[in-house]
Amino acid sequence: MVVSSDTARYEPSPIQEPTPTSFILRLISDPKVKEVQEAHFMIKAEHPMGIKAGTGVAVGQELILTDFHLVGSSKTGDITATEIRISQPHMPWKEWYALAEVEATDPSVDLAVLEFEPHGELPSLSFGDPSQLRPGEQVYLIGHEFFPDGIGLIYPRDAEIVGDFPSGSPFFGVTPPVIRGFSGGGVFNLQNQLVGVAIKDYILIDTIRDGGRTYKTVEQGTIVTRIDWAIHLLKKAE
Repeated sequence: MVVSSDTARYEPSPIQEPTPTSFILRLISDPKVKEVQEAHFMIKAEHPMGIKAGTGVAVGQELILTDFHLVGSSKTGDITATEIRISQPHMPWKEWYALAEVEATDPSVDLAVLEFEPHGELPSLSFGDPSQLRPGEQVYLIGHEFFPDGIGLIYPRDAEIVGDFPSGSPFFGVTPPVIRGFSGGGVFNLQNQLVGVAIKDYILIDTIRDGGRTYKTVEQGTIVTRIDWAIHLLKKAE
């Protein structure tokens, strides 16, 4: 998606405290973030045209929230996955996997809910309020990085809220962009509350006019679906 505007870039919110440069190191060592990681799964969905792989986040003991495009066709809105396997290669039971079924979908916001039988007790995540997020605010994402042998490494990635999505939109943006394996992974505020699900990368083009000159700036980021837009899906799947 390409968004174009004639306005200058946003300014970080003055209410936010300065973020230390060691933020990503804090995430990796934070026990609360490690607990959040335990709620995440690698998803591999078999389709007639091949495998789609990404991330999902457990929002209950038997439900996983992820992206619709991992299990279906974004063009038609149909579920095309013939088999969906979920696993946690970052956990001690790395050889374990389960089959999951699609319980509810909303292609318009690229969300799907899967049902599965968990290996054991999963962390109970709390939801945050995406409407309280401000441009410049620090958040973090959890997702998988996939390697050639198919085993993924899950880790947190620091990010920052951008202010270029209109109020009332089901989406918000973060920067910088993340790799493809993060699709379907959770986005969390600094209180470790789930505020959204990562969808896909975007490119934002800004046009700035200064006197007789015109400048174009390009910014890349990740589109995130707000968690409050998933509530109706979760109720439907219960």
